[in-house]
Amino acid sequence: MKKSRAITAYILSVVFIFILWIVLARLVNASLILPGPAAVFKAMGALLKKPDFFRAFGWTFGRVVFSFVLSVLIGTLLGVLCGLSSFARLFFELPLAIIRATPVVAFILIALFWFKSGTVPVFVSVLMTLPIMTTAVFNGFYKTDEKLLGMAQTFNFTKRQIFRYIQLPSLIPFFMNGMVSSFGLTWKVIAAGEVLSLPKNAAGTMLQRAQVHLETPTVIAITIILVTVSFIIERLFMLLVTNFLKKRGSR
Repeated sequence: MKKSRAITAYILSVVFIFILWIVLARLVNASLILPGPAAVFKAMGALLKKPDFFRAFGWTFGRVVFSFVLSVLIGTLLGVLCGLSSFARLFFELPLAIIRATPVVAFILIALFWFKSGTVPVFVSVLMTLPIMTTAVFNGFYKTDEKLLGMAQTFNFTKRQIFRYIQLPSLIPFFMNGMVSSFGLTWKVIAAGEVLSLPKNAAGTMLQRAQVHLETPTVIAITIILVTVSFIIERLFMLLVTNFLKKRGSR
């Protein structure tokens, strides 16, 4: 029942968006500002026939995966370090707060002076998602059941045993949720980084060139493809995480 209601809600949402899109496009009556669905899907069909588009999209996807894995590894290490050491937590608190508060565009523009165009999106993506993973893992330590820790002290558990049997299981759900949040942000940051740094092969570069040539239908078509692929992969990832946590909880 819940699944059917969710599917119905999604379908109605898509229909509403399309109706609103058509109405606004007719009111504006200017393809340069807001093209209708027909023009956009025509541009999308033309894109899907070009090998260059799939090559560019493949490079973008590769940057997303690489930066995501790197962010998870570094963020997990920092999170564990902050969870085990109060000094490390205080040491990294200010740098992580600065990263959270700084606009992503500022990091992209600064990184353009330091790295090659293809490296800029990866660097900025890792930097922006690092606080999410670090905080998620640290929260796993912070919210560990105090009663279990008290029991561990009563039975003279070593620090290694406390980490393995109590703290590690506690932080896994936070770790998984942190990965989901990081993955969603990674797509956005990679796309923004490519638009500004203009690597040779990148969906963001194609987006920027289409905008410069005033090809609004192509801009919207590329955006729709990026959003759709990101949405599908993120939902599948969330489904895997949810199933993993359910199986773990049923043990």
